[in-house]
Amino acid sequence: SPSLKSPFWARSAGPARNAQKTMDAPRCKSHAGSGEPSTLQSFLRSLTVWRAGRPRTPTWQSCHSSSTAQGFSCRTNIDSGGQTTWLGRLRPRLWIVLLLVFVAIVVSMAALMAVFWYRRSAEVVAEFLDESHQTWELCLENISSQLHDQASWLEETIIRSSLAEPTRVVELNADLLGTMDRTLDQVVNYTFLQLARHFTKIEGISYTFPTGRYVEYERNSHHVGVAWRRGTYTFEYTPGDDLTANDCQVMCPPAAILTPGDTHQFSVDDRTGRYAQLLVHYPVTRIEENGYRRAVEARVAGATVWTNVFIMYSGQSIAIRTAKAVYSGGQVVAVAGADITLDHLSRVLAEIDLARTGRVCIMDRRGQMIASSGGLHQVIGIDVEGQPLVRNDLPQAAVGKLLAQQLFWNMTGDELIMNATEYLIERHDILNSALKRGHDRVVVIDSARENIYSAFSLSSGDGIYDIDWIVINAQPLDTYAGPVQKAIETQLHEHERQLENAVHAAFVVTAAFVLVGTLLMALVAQGVTRPLRALGTDMRAVSNFDNDFIDQILEGRRRSGHRTIREISDICDSFMHMAVGLQSFSRYMDPHLVHTLVQKKRRAVLGMAKANVTVFFSDIASFTTMAESLGPQVLMDVLGVYLRDMSNIVTEHGGVVGEFVGDEIMAWWNAPPLEYDGEHTVAALSAALEQQQRLAALRQEWHEQGLPVVTARMGLTRGQVLAGNLGSAQRMKYGLVGDSVNLASRLEGLCKMYGVNCLVDDMVRSAPGVSECFILRSVDLVAVKGRTGATEVFELVAKQPTEAALTQTRSAAEQLAFSSDFAAIQERYRKGHFSETLEALDAFESRWPGDKPTSILRSRCEALIESPPGEGWSPMVQLTEK
Repeated sequence: SPSLKSPFWARSAGPARNAQKTMDAPRCKSHAGSGEPSTLQSFLRSLTVWRAGRPRTPTWQSCHSSSTAQGFSCRTNIDSGGQTTWLGRLRPRLWIVLLLVFVAIVVSMAALMAVFWYRRSAEVVAEFLDESHQTWELCLENISSQLHDQASWLEETIIRSSLAEPTRVVELNADLLGTMDRTLDQVVNYTFLQLARHFTKIEGISYTFPTGRYVEYERNSHHVGVAWRRGTYTFEYTPGDDLTANDCQVMCPPAAILTPGDTHQFSVDDRTGRYAQLLVHYPVTRIEENGYRRAVEARVAGATVWTNVFIMYSGQSIAIRTAKAVYSGGQVVAVAGADITLDHLSRVLAEIDLARTGRVCIMDRRGQMIASSGGLHQVIGIDVEGQPLVRNDLPQAAVGKLLAQQLFWNMTGDELIMNATEYLIERHDILNSALKRGHDRVVVIDSARENIYSAFSLSSGDGIYDIDWIVINAQPLDTYAGPVQKAIETQLHEHERQLENAVHAAFVVTAAFVLVGTLLMALVAQGVTRPLRALGTDMRAVSNFDNDFIDQILEGRRRSGHRTIREISDICDSFMHMAVGLQSFSRYMDPHLVHTLVQKKRRAVLGMAKANVTVFFSDIASFTTMAESLGPQVLMDVLGVYLRDMSNIVTEHGGVVGEFVGDEIMAWWNAPPLEYDGEHTVAALSAALEQQQRLAALRQEWHEQGLPVVTARMGLTRGQVLAGNLGSAQRMKYGLVGDSVNLASRLEGLCKMYGVNCLVDDMVRSAPGVSECFILRSVDLVAVKGRTGATEVFELVAKQPTEAALTQTRSAAEQLAFSSDFAAIQERYRKGHFSETLEALDAFESRWPGDKPTSILRSRCEALIESPPGEGWSPMVQLTEK
């Protein structure tokens, strides 16, 4: 036979505690001149596909080996008998091939007809496209100009709505001052309530009196630049000539902290509006800067006026103010003002829909920026650090105020704004008199840059102090080209739809023919391929070793495929005969090994390798006597049930049933390695305990039938053995060889001597997880026949109880005490304290009478007390019988 080689087994990936686990078959290197294939190889040949009345010749490839696990096998390739075409490599389904061939023929005919129809349709569509292209640019310009003009009207409405709020505030406050008798305290308090609660878009509300007194609340939340103010609002107060006036004693600061002629800025209590802390004061001439003179001069017109762009006195915002003079008895009583910031106007422009695709900006007639949808940085100067520029002529206490300088349109850095303004100035001179106040609008297309621009005049009146601004909207032409093109494409698609209707009509008849023919061909294809698909499903079930499927065949409840076609019927019959033969063959081997050979397409060869396993032996006590007392049929029934249930438990716990010798069962774990819950020795001990429990249930059933009592003795060891295929090239079996196998057999025989059901060796006791899961009792220290070394044997008592079981049941605590008390007795005995051992044995027997290991130990102690041993005494017992 071939020399031993190290085999290779790939671990399977199956669920734990599954008797039908999947294993990868082992591999080895084949030997030259090894002779004809074995019986198993011959059997595998019968599984190949038949052709031309004979099986295809299997080609045995070279095999490879390793020493990682146990067993030998080689992968087999079946010769295809000729060259493989591309269709053979794709392996399409038969019904798909038949259907595709039919569809290809019909579709080819339909395609030829469609080509002629489509060429004519394409010519008509091309003519329409040529006509549409000629009018495209003219249509685009006209529609885009109309849309842009309509957008400019919407922009004007939005901007005027934003400017209307400060005008309403001034009108309201002017009317209140002119018609109601209020103290300055009441006026100041009312001003704060207006700013804080009602007019949230206003930056500041102010009053200027002829005496030079000036009162204003500013909103700090709208400020930009260096935020050095405290709180939400700032209160500005200039006493003017009324330094000692007593009409504002609550809301205005006292004269003691004021400097005549200076403007004073205070932080404000956000809840009441009262001044809190003086922040800064500096001299200023208010009459000229706050719109007072403009409002007085506009009295004849009876309208509000607008100031130029200026820095807020807080130094934190650039704003524009509207003001109106209040008269009483022909004399100016006060001038009411309201401020709105350029930042707010820029945000209003940014919210316009067209600002998302282009730019909307406002500038005055000098070309200075008022607002831009691009942001405030396109309106005022910004330094290199991103902060607003600082004026050089302000007092030291006001450092950090914004520069009262507006950017010109050519300083914004925005390409759209600069291109649009330059183009509009060159073509229409929009900054001069070309655009009259509130009347003219201009919409032009910059074809070179593919942009569209519009400009219109925005004014509040014809006076010299009214607003006179230019609003510019610059957009890429694509903003309007998209919708226009979509409208044209809609018309084009309508023409295409009408033209293609003719083509579709031609396809209807062809499609109907294809559909009907395909359905008929599909029925034919299904009639041929349905039984083949069923046969393929059944073959996969056999390759997965599905015993339930094979049982259905045996019971006549299943027939693979349909019997409408003779050839298919013959194939199905041959397959069922093969499946039944395979199941019969599997009865002679462990199902795991057969499953590996069938599913993984491996062949077995001779060879063994080292493996760390747990070996199990068991047999029925007094089986010879029982066999003599029972009839042959009854004995076979009892033995069949016993072997069936015991072997099922082994496989359920991941073990391999090696062989049956009469009533004896040999099994092992971890060769070949299978997947199961936990460590293999723990699985073996769990199986042994479950076998004893099942046997107890069977004894009760057999006792009710009048049958004799059946008990089983078991022995388990753990160690290294040689595992693999034994025998000859013509006949072999998978098995174990080694000292651990012999020891397990000896331990099973020792169960009779010690009167216990299951014995294990010290390697089992020290295996991982055993002490945590099971209760083991030390029985003796022996040297079995054929060995010289001592082996400590243990009785498998039960599983380790849980803490809850220890407190709730007496039996669990009794089992632990049974093991621990006997272990203490064994320790005294092995130390040579024979008298103490006898005393402990008396106490032990009083609690657990009838224990045979106790009687054996008592006899030894009495003999040793009667004839004391010498100094070389050893507690080990040398056994002379198996």
